[in-house]
Amino acid sequence: MINPDELIFVVDDDNNPLPAATRLEVHENGYWHRVAHIWIVDSAGLVLCQKRSIYKDHSPGMMEAFFGGHQESGIEAEESAVREFSEELGINVNSSDLNYFGAFRSELEREFQSIFVYFWDGKLADLILEEEEVESVDLYKMDELDDIFRRHDEDWVLQGNELEVLDFIKNLMRKHEES
Repeated sequence: MINPDELIFVVDDDNNPLPAATRLEVHENGYWHRVAHIWIVDSAGLVLCQKRSIYKDHSPGMMEAFFGGHQESGIEAEESAVREFSEELGINVNSSDLNYFGAFRSELEREFQSIFVYFWDGKLADLILEEEEVESVDLYKMDELDDIFRRHDEDWVLQGNELEVLDFIKNLMRKHEES
């Protein structure tokens, strides 16, 4: 079950650290806070997406093109991303293998989202899904996601940065092919 007493990295509206607050306090009071999002892509350009668990306190059962979650107080974004990766999918990664897209300010969620891309060619059957967080996963073609994002599919959690992240992924893949 989601821990409402988990201490979250709270910030002001300029992303300056403030004293930590519980997950429950953050959501009830609309405090600005930090999160880490990880987009997972294979060498064929397929994006690993998730169906959020029905146990989630926000957008249960909806689809997302990324994984991740709240940063704990005092924990940097890369460390948080690596921890979330391990918890939600059972994948152990090094922070040096993450490609940093940038930070996104979400007015809707009152979040500062540190967004990373990770290239992974593993097998879906090898993933260990955290039941409280992830119901299921599947691979999507980028053009399929592009269509979903452009039509604002109501079954998907959308942050407003998805098309830019897809462009970033395509550029990373082109650079990798050229090298």
